[in-house]
Amino acid sequence: MISLLLQGLGKTVSTIALILKQKSQQSKFMCADSDPLKSEALNLDEDDEAVTVVDKAKQSMNDEPKKDLDASLSTAASTSDVKPSSSHMDIVPNRIVVESKVERKKTKTGTSSASSTMRSMTRPAAGTLVVCPASVLKQWANELNDKVSQSARLSVLVYHGGARTKDPSELAKYDVVVTTYTIVANEVPKQNADDDQDQKNGEESSVGNKRKPPSKSKKRKKKLKDSDIDLDSGPVARVRWFRVVLDEAQTIKNFRTQVAKGCCGLRAKRRWCLSGTPIQNSIDELYSYFRFLKYDPYSTYSSFCTMIKHPIARNAVHGYKKLQTVLRIVLLRRTKETKINGEPIINLPPKTIKLQKVDFTKEERAFYLTLEERSRQQFKEYAAAGTVKQNYANILLLLLRLRQACDHPLLVKGHQSVFKGDGSIEMAKQLSKERVIDLLARLEVSALCAVCRDTPEDAVVAMCGHIFCYQCIYERITTDENMCPVPNCRNTLSTESVFSSGTLKICISGKTSTHAIASSSADDGLSSISQSSYISSKIQATVDILNSIINMHALTDSDTIESNPNRVSPVKAIVFSQWTGMLDLLEFSLNSNLIQYRRLDGTMSLNSRDKAVKDFNTDPEVRVMIMSLKAGNLGLNMVAACHVILLDLWWNPYAEDQAIDRAHRIGQTRPVTVSRLTITDTVEDRILSLQEEKRAMVNSAFGEDKSSAHATRLTVDDLRYLFRI
Repeated sequence: MISLLLQGLGKTVSTIALILKQKSQQSKFMCADSDPLKSEALNLDEDDEAVTVVDKAKQSMNDEPKKDLDASLSTAASTSDVKPSSSHMDIVPNRIVVESKVERKKTKTGTSSASSTMRSMTRPAAGTLVVCPASVLKQWANELNDKVSQSARLSVLVYHGGARTKDPSELAKYDVVVTTYTIVANEVPKQNADDDQDQKNGEESSVGNKRKPPSKSKKRKKKLKDSDIDLDSGPVARVRWFRVVLDEAQTIKNFRTQVAKGCCGLRAKRRWCLSGTPIQNSIDELYSYFRFLKYDPYSTYSSFCTMIKHPIARNAVHGYKKLQTVLRIVLLRRTKETKINGEPIINLPPKTIKLQKVDFTKEERAFYLTLEERSRQQFKEYAAAGTVKQNYANILLLLLRLRQACDHPLLVKGHQSVFKGDGSIEMAKQLSKERVIDLLARLEVSALCAVCRDTPEDAVVAMCGHIFCYQCIYERITTDENMCPVPNCRNTLSTESVFSSGTLKICISGKTSTHAIASSSADDGLSSISQSSYISSKIQATVDILNSIINMHALTDSDTIESNPNRVSPVKAIVFSQWTGMLDLLEFSLNSNLIQYRRLDGTMSLNSRDKAVKDFNTDPEVRVMIMSLKAGNLGLNMVAACHVILLDLWWNPYAEDQAIDRAHRIGQTRPVTVSRLTITDTVEDRILSLQEEKRAMVNSAFGEDKSSAHATRLTVDDLRYLFRI
């Protein structure tokens, strides 16, 4: 089931409540191995099948009707011989929840396979698996402990790190196991022979033409046997889960990725997708959720395209209306405006969003205009040659540099920084010159990051030739979950085997200093604004806002810190940027202004992140948290802040909304002020317009806007608009 709840509306607490409510059913499932013939566990031999036999008398005595949809639907199935074949909902406060149940699998004779039963019974039955981003792993564990009374205590295992158990039976001892998407991607084998064929069929089917039926002579590849799977899988894949919960489920939005295939490969009775932003870029992302949930017939790509994607392309109004009907069955949506019995489901302090226009200095404007003209001419060349689509990644890079120039010129001039791993230079020196040149060429063709599918920030290339953002790949190269995330690539990654362009250029030039990179760039007469000590207009505006906040409340804090232990907590702020390089530059100014702060980005270890969040939330002297948008827009609770500053605009406005909701969420007692900083008369003005189109697309999908919507991959017209052509 898909649970769509805007950030800060209690998704974790709601999920914990459901786990507790269904604890007895989960316990029966986990104990089924001791007596596989028990009626409550009729179908434990196969994945994703409903428990169809329930003691009706017990249910009527112990469970209130309509409050336990699992039991009522199962009872109906057992008494009428009708097996539920689609997802159904558990009613959970303030959260969209989808629990998937599919029809019992049969052999050609119509009976369950005995051999499949025997194989499956070798897998221990486990409780609830929560899969979440690494940044909120400990938060989930803490919530499971803090929000449950002593009498109802759940046993919880954080399944993470090199010392984690290798025994699947150990996982089955716990009510809840919490792990990361990275671990699931590595431990669950991918059976995608059927999916790949189906995807091909879906893509070959055009909007206006019917797809030819596949030739009968072409047989699909057989799936791997269970015995073969177990040889190449980790403990997470070798148990039968009662329930799998995907937190921040948009992580699997691209169904082609290794992490999406890994999650779909988990064996579970019930499946949940929890997300505040289920659609970020295109309607295609819904397919990945349907596939994980096994929501037939939309869980096959050809059917999804025929029944959902293509109708939207032909007629947006009619197509989105049909999609809303499809979603209504498996979607529970809660927003901050949702009401029950005429009353809002949650009362939060008001949130004010201000668009603060900032002007370039004369030197910054000259730098930007020069860069913009060069970028425009390059785009014109692609357009004249008819190669815009072929150079899509290159064009995104041109736009990236324009966006970065709005923050600080050094982000553009200094983008060829040396990789932060100490050992990468020495490893690169051991490579042949031809190999170094090849890796450098791969970096410079502007490929998209293999993880986030965006233009890479702090781009690095692995020995296997794949390109990543440094933040996106950091978790893999610093833990034992170090396999390349690209499907079908099994290369091992480490800090010594991924390289930045700066590192590779040092090897080619033979120089050993990072200054070699800076000195190699052409002097355009603007060196004064390309130094790390230079304070850009945006950074100055940010510092001015922070000083205003701190000075406004300084007297109250100093007067009451000794005399009143119950004083009002100090006013704090969060500053977001997409680029860690911008955070580096901001730190210089914060230190110069003696502003106490903490930093959180994707390059930090989990312990370092947790400490930074704890310091910010509890230390009254720490008034500012600076965060990267990728690391800070998921799951974190930072209601100590009532001011949010967005240094730059993100293509997807909902990513910004998630970042803002780190502060504007349950537990916030102050009005929240959001400052979005933009530079006048730049590409940022055009990005604002495109963001509104994205909002229109998402609103159309969920029924909030019946107007036509646009695909969110930048079209040629979008690109012309951004380059002012």
